[in-house]
Amino acid sequence: MSTSECNDMLPPWLQYPDIPLGSMGWRMGPGEEYWYQFVAWLGELSAAEREAYKRRHPRPESWAVFWPYVPEQLAAFFDTEA
Repeated sequence: MSTSECNDMLPPWLQYPDIPLGSMGWRMGPGEEYWYQFVAWLGELSAAEREAYKRRHPRPESWAVFWPYVPEQLAAFFDTEA
């Protein structure tokens, strides 16, 4: 698991910059495991910690729909993990 300052996991666009959002690379291959680790790690942060993380790691324009999508991903992940 890759981390940066503040013990942050790197956002997916920095960990695997060659895998675009929506690619099969996030559902199979090296991106899949990282995606699930990242979602689990992000889910452990408070709302304030997530906002601070977003400020530390601005997303590229090609990932514009990422942050609106993440709350749904977190809910789905934790519903299936329970």
